[in-house]
Amino acid sequence: MLNNYMYFLVLSEELNISNAAKRLFISHQCLSKYIKVLEEKYGVSFFERKPKFSLTPAGKIMLETLRQIELAEQNLENQLTDIKESKSGTINFGITEGRYSMLVPKLLKEFQDLYPKVKLNIQCATSLKMQEMVLDNSLDLFLSGTSNIIAHNLKYEIVINEQMYVVISDNLLKQYFPHNYPECKETFAKGVDLRLFQEVPFVLNKKNFNSRILLDRHLSELGISLNCINEFTQPDIHYLLCAEDYAASFCFTMYLSGINKLNQFNNTNSHLNVFPITNFTAENPLALIYNKNKKFPSYTHDLKKIIKKHCNPYSPTTK
Repeated sequence: MLNNYMYFLVLSEELNISNAAKRLFISHQCLSKYIKVLEEKYGVSFFERKPKFSLTPAGKIMLETLRQIELAEQNLENQLTDIKESKSGTINFGITEGRYSMLVPKLLKEFQDLYPKVKLNIQCATSLKMQEMVLDNSLDLFLSGTSNIIAHNLKYEIVINEQMYVVISDNLLKQYFPHNYPECKETFAKGVDLRLFQEVPFVLNKKNFNSRILLDRHLSELGISLNCINEFTQPDIHYLLCAEDYAASFCFTMYLSGINKLNQFNNTNSHLNVFPITNFTAENPLALIYNKNKKFPSYTHDLKKIIKKHCNPYSPTTK
């Protein structure tokens, strides 16, 4: 009945028989015959052919069922791997773009030394995309903030709780607070009231990213908006733009070290200041996120320990 169930899964992703057949290394005719036999067996149509190729309600039920079967098969393999004490396998790990360069080189080296026969595939994507990948079993786990988790069957383990800060150069402070600079730096070091920064230009993250979600909630509570002149998804670009006096920005705790390095090596037109935000109580829980029904082999648990170890120095409590 469900032999070659990957045929159905791939076709559900591609929604194009020719493309799916190429991915599966089978003929168009073979895949069409598989779907026809399956539909005849159950007496329902799993795919609409017109006006465009899409899943029917029955097809969506079949897809969900086959995803569960795929997960059960992966869990079986992982458990048997531990029973036979095999130290070979594959982990598909996801991470957001901003944290990639900070953690991945360390992870790859340490994990490879520990498990040389386990392949660690690392993919970089948005948090929402990685949620989809975990649910379709193409990703085992990923590291991200938890602010926009939308699926009920995801589980997470918090690694650190990050705080948010304002990043602004000396030159922008002089420009927008000319009458109380540099004294304002001492005041802002105790906390920035964003109501005083409404005229300052800001570069922000996209609206569906964790930092922007938390920021917009705070701005809504204050009943204000900021002067957002551009949006970028790469945190390092934000801080380079701050260093060029283009705009101010925001950062989470983990990115403070990168800003310190910019200042240390004089890669800025003017010193970058990092200030806490007054009455900003929300934290960004950075977590390892995965399917709550997923069973991992022992080497994946060791990977999680390594990730937590390398994230821990960025915790606000260790600053």
